[in-house]
Amino acid sequence: MNTAEKLYEVGKHLPEPYLAELLDFAEFLIQKQGQREEITKHTIPLIELQGGLEQSTNFSGNPALIQERLRDEWH
Repeated sequence: MNTAEKLYEVGKHLPEPYLAELLDFAEFLIQKQGQREEITKHTIPLIELQGGLEQSTNFSGNPALIQERLRDEWH
């Protein structure tokens, strides 16, 4: 017996309010899965973002000085 069949068998013994809750949860899971697929579809691999700041005026120069300037901004 697969999981869907087990769920059906269990559902036959649940009162209507619990079945409604189970249905709500199943619909939530379907929606959540769709959102994950949508996010995955628009995800840019990190490697494609590599090296995007070479020409930046804010992030060019000595890395230690850049770090110091960024740190000083918060104080």
